[in-house]
Amino acid sequence: MSQNEYGVVVVGASVAAEAFATRLRELDYEGEILVVDRDSRMPYERPPLSKLYLTSPATTEIDVEWHETVPVTIAEATDVDADASTLTLTMATSGSARKIKYDKLVIATGATPIRLPIEPEGVMRLRTAEDSERIREAAGEGQRVGIIGAGAIGAELATSLSTIGSQVVILDKADRPLERLLVGHLGADVSSWLQSIGIDCRWSADIVSIEGKPGAWSVMLGDGNRLDFDLLVSAVGARPATAWLENSGLLTDGQLLCDPSGHVLVGSERCENIFGIGDVVTRQLDNGDRLRTESWSAAAEHGIHLAEHVAGKEAGEAEVPYFWTDVAGRKIQVLGTLRRDGAIEVEFENPARGAILYKVTGTDGSEGWIGINAQPRIAMLRMAR
Repeated sequence: MSQNEYGVVVVGASVAAEAFATRLRELDYEGEILVVDRDSRMPYERPPLSKLYLTSPATTEIDVEWHETVPVTIAEATDVDADASTLTLTMATSGSARKIKYDKLVIATGATPIRLPIEPEGVMRLRTAEDSERIREAAGEGQRVGIIGAGAIGAELATSLSTIGSQVVILDKADRPLERLLVGHLGADVSSWLQSIGIDCRWSADIVSIEGKPGAWSVMLGDGNRLDFDLLVSAVGARPATAWLENSGLLTDGQLLCDPSGHVLVGSERCENIFGIGDVVTRQLDNGDRLRTESWSAAAEHGIHLAEHVAGKEAGEAEVPYFWTDVAGRKIQVLGTLRRDGAIEVEFENPARGAILYKVTGTDGSEGWIGINAQPRIAMLRMAR
């Protein structure tokens, strides 16, 4: 192949991309693989960015060792011509445009933080290592920190910044934390854990306006209260990073829709040489439902299974959905499917370790588990499924 032709091009140096490239080489794929990403620090692990990389950067390694035959080019993908099998890049060093041809294209651009309509410039968000470093520099002992959003990232940030001495207030329009992850279960418990480490929890918060600038923020609430902060971080969620694909013809209802094997779907047509993996993807399930996941384990699984598919090998069975987070000194793990209307019961408890395992049984027969400091039990359940 010429210098501008590659067997496989991967856009995004994400965990899904790393898992894909590593597994493809393990399966003896000998073609050229090129990975492109606009973040000059990539590849690195994202999970530590809201946890240990904030509190203990000197002893927290986030860099990822890629296979030596998989180069990462620092560039921004700006367009795809699916008919011509070409990808347009803007090179980071020169700013010039470059077109490259591919036999197979893998889209692994992940997700990008959502910005609130009332959110002014200067409010911080967490997506990259640089974001984490900027938050760490602005926070610290005695700094008043406001975190908007009590999902996994918001709760992790609140925990970490409280650990380094910040005065943290966490706000969410939901009436409890980790609403999406735990679908309503254990909200009072998680709230009490956050409060026990000095975090001020404001649930059902109606944010009317945000004013100010870095170092001096004011958040006005619907009840008339005003909260002042030195640092304000928005952690209200993320959406698939698909803006660069808007003119590509690859999106369906604004989504990068893929079949279970990873092929991009456009209407009823399957793209034979364009694939998607990780947080950027919405899966079209066999039953007609659409599913999008945001987890490290699911992204890695996507990458591994796609590599096996591309290499012509039989893909392993899909793993049971799994997610974990660290909040207020506790490891919270979720396995399986949690239903909001599910009956929750204690399946195991060890008070000496602060460990407890809950089972949630849905009215549709679905099963899920929530582990609090119950890593061995969750590990056994994962191996059994």
